[in-house]
Amino acid sequence: MAPFRIVIVGGGIAGFTAAIALRGPNRHITILEQSTLNKEIGALISLQPNASRIVESKWNLSEELLEARQMVDEGFRIYNTEGHLVNTIPLLTKEKYGAERLLFHRRDLHETLKRAAVSPTRAGDPAIVRVSSRVVDCDALKGTVTLDSGEIVEGDFIIGADGM
Repeated sequence: MAPFRIVIVGGGIAGFTAAIALRGPNRHITILEQSTLNKEIGALISLQPNASRIVESKWNLSEELLEARQMVDEGFRIYNTEGHLVNTIPLLTKEKYGAERLLFHRRDLHETLKRAAVSPTRAGDPAIVRVSSRVVDCDALKGTVTLDSGEIVEGDFIIGADGM
């Protein structure tokens, strides 16, 4: 039986998250990234409790996330214009939702997800990342993605995960 071909347009946090979620037997996942380095930039990003629960328990990424230098968001502090603390709002997410709200530097989370998506030791075939693959057209009915080089990439399932 021919593999189910999944094409993910975008090698960012969403693209690698989709690749991890869709890994399985007889699935061929190709991630098309337009940049040449496939490196994330930016600052803080948070995983809400529903997402951190999936990433940690269903995908077994707890150890990898520790390497990504995560922080647990324990709540908010509100200060007045003179700089005096006027209120604190604790986030009791673990008690209420069974998981924490986790904070990461985008680059650290991106690298962790990329390693998991392409890892040969996780269930299913590792995703293949193609850099310098800028998509200029997509035909969902034909299941094709056209790159700026003119190459046509075919898939049974196409996911747009290219951010803005």
